[in-house]
Amino acid sequence: MDKFTILEPTRLYASAANTGARIFSLGSSVQKPPSAPETIGRLPVDLHLLILANLPIPDLPSYSLCSRKTAALARDERIWESKWKSLGVEKHGLAVVLDDLEARARGQVAAARAAAPPTLTVDNTEDEFGDFTSVNVLAPNPEEMGDFVGAAQILEPSHSTTVLKSIFRSLYMRAHGLLKTTLPALLSPSHLILSELSRLIAPTLRHQAKTLRLLALFLSPTLQPVLQWQSFYSSLRWAMDRFDATLLTAFDLADSKGEENGMKEAAESSWEVWDGSGDWELGKVWAEKREVFYEQGRWEPLDNFR
Repeated sequence: MDKFTILEPTRLYASAANTGARIFSLGSSVQKPPSAPETIGRLPVDLHLLILANLPIPDLPSYSLCSRKTAALARDERIWESKWKSLGVEKHGLAVVLDDLEARARGQVAAARAAAPPTLTVDNTEDEFGDFTSVNVLAPNPEEMGDFVGAAQILEPSHSTTVLKSIFRSLYMRAHGLLKTTLPALLSPSHLILSELSRLIAPTLRHQAKTLRLLALFLSPTLQPVLQWQSFYSSLRWAMDRFDATLLTAFDLADSKGEENGMKEAAESSWEVWDGSGDWELGKVWAEKREVFYEQGRWEPLDNFR
């Protein structure tokens, strides 16, 4: 036995488990492999959010019905923040339009209640719906919401904590419900659209211009709030061009009377409805009056260059 050496088998490669144990025991110098991104189905959540952000409003209910996770994802405030900001309410100072539409809706509800025949009060204490029988009369009903009603039902939060966090979604849904009440006016013949809209909004030129501006942002490719949004936008665009023509007339009339406030209101209203494409016709006329701003002793000329 002395002449022979007993050879023991040598392990050339360590096992995967032991190797992993040694790698991750080296300390902070070696980073752990990144965790896999969260997915819904085979797609990462970020991709779902991107799809939802660019999805037309009427398609949101269908997307939400795919699974519980997609339904929860459709309530994500990042999506509704982008849709709310697409309306430009805060950026362009258009909140007064929504407030006016809501005030008029309240007035219509009050008038309808006053004209309704007297009814008996029924005790609903035994009703299976309980407190749910009291409904906000200004909340858009299915007929008013149309394509968005499915999304409203699916996206309705069930916990009070969710309600507190759903600020942008609530803001957008309020604006959607109020603005959609004006869409039937766009179905009128072209020459009657402005007169039909004037029944729903304040009569001042500036307020009418802001309303048309907000409707143009509402019926945009970014939001696509209803199925027939393109048809509605075409009618609205025609009405805005006609409204701009009336502003030119109002500007010339105010100029002939020397009413600078009237000239200013017409010019500002025209600026509101101008979409930035082509020439701003009233702007050309306004520029022709530029000598007014250089009258010494009446205006400060340097203010025009600040």
